Amino acid sequence: MSNYSMNISGNIGLEDYSNIFDYLKIIDKDDNFIIKINKRNRKDIDVINSMLQDNKFIINYTEYDSNGNYYINANRNK
Repeated sequence: MSNYSMNISGNIGLEDYSNIFDYLKIIDKDDNFIIKINKRNRKDIDVINSMLQDNKFIINYTEYDSNGNYYINANRNK
């Protein structure tokens, strides 16, 4: 089991979505994956959640921290 994390702090463009999609491919079934989305990127939350679900990830939990940043904890469901 490996732990992976992704910190999304800037605006996400089309090329970035492609990079995120490629990153999702390396995560295996028993790996832990945490994504932090900066509070300025709230418009991207639904897109990221959809990408995870489309790539057979189970979203274990989501939460906002005290600074307004959004966290997603997910695992791949093969």
